[in-house]
Amino acid sequence: MAAFVGAFLLGLVYSTKPDSSGPGITLTRRGDTAVVIDTLRKPGTPAPTIEVPGDPMAARIQTVPADSETGLKPFPVQPHDTARDRISSTPVRSSFPIVVPADLELLRRQAPAIPVAGIPASKLLDSFDDVRGGSRRHNAMDIMAPRKTPVVAAADGRVLKLHNSTGGGLTIYASDPTSRYIFLYGHLDSYRPGIADGMAIRRGETIGFVGSTGNANPAAPHLHFAITRSDNLKEWWKGTPLNPFLIYRAR
Repeated sequence: MAAFVGAFLLGLVYSTKPDSSGPGITLTRRGDTAVVIDTLRKPGTPAPTIEVPGDPMAARIQTVPADSETGLKPFPVQPHDTARDRISSTPVRSSFPIVVPADLELLRRQAPAIPVAGIPASKLLDSFDDVRGGSRRHNAMDIMAPRKTPVVAAADGRVLKLHNSTGGGLTIYASDPTSRYIFLYGHLDSYRPGIADGMAIRRGETIGFVGSTGNANPAAPHLHFAITRSDNLKEWWKGTPLNPFLIYRAR
């Protein structure tokens, strides 16, 4: 009976998940461009052609080997305001920097904690490419767990913003130790008492509790966990999405 209930709850969240039986796992995307990690291809071998029939949102796909640290730049760099550059010696930073496979390696070296207490890596599912609301990409990983299960910080950092929205519900945005990445913990049932904007947090520290606030299904409480690459932590709501599943899948 318990197995049936678990499978049913997963179906409530993952009913829009596309076929992911192939070797490719999306690392990051912007608009109609996706960078896919090929889990079977060795470095130096030709990139295969990937076709996504009837999927205009993934019309252009670049593939790289899973262990690649190439300097591939999948997205065009946004033009800087040259006039502003002449006025200030401070470089213009982008809230949407490029994401490359080396970003994945850097995050793996931090050995981030799985952000829901008691959930092993073997139970994680890749929902980055799931479709939400008919056309919107998920760009995150949902981690199913009973309501009020502790949510822990994936890495050392600081709280950038405690936020409440119609979609994400109670959410925590936090930085990583390098201030390059932003971790988003969404649909929380509640925050940990005493947590506040600007507070330093440690890897594995409880920061909130699993829930279904926002637009999540009340019958399927889970953590919406997202990672973005950003050079401007003041704009905590922005960033280039990076697939969290790829950080934990090797464990």
